[in-house]
Amino acid sequence: MISVTVAAQGKPKRLFGGNFRAYGSGRLSICELEKDPTALKTNETGLSTTTVKICMFVNKLFELLTTFIHYCLPYLFNQKQTWYCPTTRKEVVVPDPVMQPDLDCPALVEVFKFLDIDDMLNCKLVCWKWNTAISENACELATTKTDQIRILFDEGEVVLYPIDEKKCPIRHPLPPLQVLRNRLRHLTTQSLFVRGLIPVESGPVLRLLLSLTLQPQQMYFIWSKFSADSIFLFEELVKQNSNTVTDFGLEECSPSHLLTDRLLSPIASHLTSLRLWNNGKGSHYGVTDDTLIRINQAILRGSPVETIDLGTCFVSSEVVSSIVKSWEQTSTSDLTIMLSHCYPVNKPEVIRLLQESNITLKKNQQLHSKNHMLTLVC
Repeated sequence: MISVTVAAQGKPKRLFGGNFRAYGSGRLSICELEKDPTALKTNETGLSTTTVKICMFVNKLFELLTTFIHYCLPYLFNQKQTWYCPTTRKEVVVPDPVMQPDLDCPALVEVFKFLDIDDMLNCKLVCWKWNTAISENACELATTKTDQIRILFDEGEVVLYPIDEKKCPIRHPLPPLQVLRNRLRHLTTQSLFVRGLIPVESGPVLRLLLSLTLQPQQMYFIWSKFSADSIFLFEELVKQNSNTVTDFGLEECSPSHLLTDRLLSPIASHLTSLRLWNNGKGSHYGVTDDTLIRINQAILRGSPVETIDLGTCFVSSEVVSSIVKSWEQTSTSDLTIMLSHCYPVNKPEVIRLLQESNITLKKNQQLHSKNHMLTLVC
């Protein structure tokens, strides 16, 4: 059967092979579709079949040759008149560059304040002066807000979680610290998550974080080892973000005995969650009753403290019981107190001190007050 309909005859021919259509095991030109197939064997003048086949072969060969010339040498048919015409080129006149006034840095910063983050990052590529002005005044210019920044040194990647939960996090291979500083300079985040630091990296990484204005509300360091010289930088980092951090946590960080109350003193009075985790096999954290006393004072002022989760810290039963008493008087939120491998606190002593103040915990170690609940696990 013919593989195309007669309606296809009206379409213009393609340069190569467009005027042939399938017919059985052979090929026919479109102009022959209307002919009777039996007429191909002989013509009206009674010529022999061999002569007809030779004529058809020559005709096909001529059509194929014509199509080939159309395809390979189109200028012979379509552009004879312009074959020898010289091409004329229009001269492009490049105007002289407009010299911009040489603005000083404060004036540039005032201009950059009107730009969004994308335009400002493009301006950093203009020249060294603009790049310096934007980099040195990043805290005054537009920033991009993120939900969480994860710097995973153990996996060699940086993960940025956008504010919009419907969007997927963006993963980047961990670049050199200078490149990482430039990429994070114009970001703010609600949560800073650092994992897998080693002592030789701790100093440079903490200096990098000190040079940024991330303003996190949550700060966590996981499985990180600090050098003795970098502890001071860590304390400065916490102090720098003391106005924003309300949730702080450490897990399996060392040397734990150098992570003391001085690290937490800038933020202890307004923390809502404090988590210091350790497996108890190594040394204890240097966190003592001083930090819990500051948290207790915050509870008395009505601050909403929600979690106190301490492992391997030096806390006493007296301070823990005083926190429960303060919460019972001025409870503004649910509170969970979990103490693991802490010394010298012990559960029977805490219960005895609470009973002396007419406070009795239920069997599930819970206490209810003003529609809120306290859970004590130690």
